[in-house]
Amino acid sequence: MKPVRIHRPGEPKTPQPPPRLLVLADTLHDPSVIQCGITTTNDGRWALYVTVPAGIDVPIASVERSAEGFPVVYEAALDEPVRAGPAFPGRKA
Repeated sequence: MKPVRIHRPGEPKTPQPPPRLLVLADTLHDPSVIQCGITTTNDGRWALYVTVPAGIDVPIASVERSAEGFPVVYEAALDEPVRAGPAFPGRKA
């Protein structure tokens, strides 16, 4: 299957993510992964969040193994970077 285009996280079941998940998000290295972080699943479980190319098939076995049993949310990378603009266009500072 292909990664989701836009992930909508759910309300977290606990106030803070597990410390081990934070470590995994900082140390995950895989050639298919563009970005890595943490999020929650639709039902509120803390999960590893990875951005991958839109055309790639997921789940990715090496990422799943690295996740140590935590859920993995795969989101497709945007075709172009988001363009940041002024917060209040036309307003003088």
